[in-house]
Amino acid sequence: MAHPLPDVAVRANFEQNGDWMLQVEIDPRSFEPDPNVAPYLTNADFGVTPAEQQEKLKTMAREYVQRVVAVVLDPVAEVKPELTWEFTAAENAPLKLPEDPVMLTGTWRTKLPAGSTGYSIKALPTGTLSVLYHNTALGKKVERYQILFPGETSYVLDLKTFTPRSKAPPPITAESLQAADAAIGGPDDMCALCGTSSGGGYMLPTIIAVAGIVVLVTWLRRKRAA
Repeated sequence: MAHPLPDVAVRANFEQNGDWMLQVEIDPRSFEPDPNVAPYLTNADFGVTPAEQQEKLKTMAREYVQRVVAVVLDPVAEVKPELTWEFTAAENAPLKLPEDPVMLTGTWRTKLPAGSTGYSIKALPTGTLSVLYHNTALGKKVERYQILFPGETSYVLDLKTFTPRSKAPPPITAESLQAADAAIGGPDDMCALCGTSSGGGYMLPTIIAVAGIVVLVTWLRRKRAA
């Protein structure tokens, strides 16, 4: 049975006094060859998981996170977090129900190095899953978050203002869909791309499919530039 693909959540919390907490959340399904079909590790399963296997999962999480995400502080310096791993529910909630999926949550509490001006992360090319970038500052969630694909870099969070240094890409609207249509030359060009004539019965599905591809590519380019 297929499940939603897991992702790697990276959450940072910044305080005015320089305290900084970094959390990384990993679904154990991420370690499997095909996470899409791998079953969840439930709270009921976890209750009968030997201590030795639990420690093995923590070791796998330590090794895995080094392959999929890098933490960067400006002036540009890569940080090596010393994460302490625990078994939790999603978003660091406590495990309660037997059917709760179990997550591995790594936490690192430290002080920002003197002179740090910005914070960002990289989804490393060696990863295969998306990375979620969430930030909280001075007790409030930063509204903007990102979904990063392998090889992409997040926006930089300014550590003085606790706001993104770059603007978010504009949302996809009906106008942007029309612009995408115009960018590829209209329906006849779409049909030519797919090998059908504009009078054929497949014109509408073709337009929808190609326009969707163009919008997706446009969105990815804008997100990379953010």
